[in-house]
Amino acid sequence: MAKAGICYCCPSRCRKSRPGPERNNRLPSGNGANALRAGCEATVSETVRAHGLRHCRYRGLAKTHVQHILTAAGTNIVRLAQHRPDQHRRPRSRLQELFHTG
Repeated sequence: MAKAGICYCCPSRCRKSRPGPERNNRLPSGNGANALRAGCEATVSETVRAHGLRHCRYRGLAKTHVQHILTAAGTNIVRLAQHRPDQHRRPRSRLQELFHTG
């Protein structure tokens, strides 16, 4: 039985047949995929920790889907309630105060 990623054609059994997973995870830094994934991971972490999405209350795929949809809607409602565009999240720095025109 051959293991994935090991070349059995030469006596040293080098790893030339397929690239390993460590090569597949390297992404170009300018494509924004890492930022997108970080945002998705943060959302999943929030739903698991704050809203208990790790365990499902119901049995069956349809009921589980409904629970996930309602949990996502609840997460969005909480985020909308916390969003205040007129308030700054942190105080302005001295440089920002100097250049602030409005």
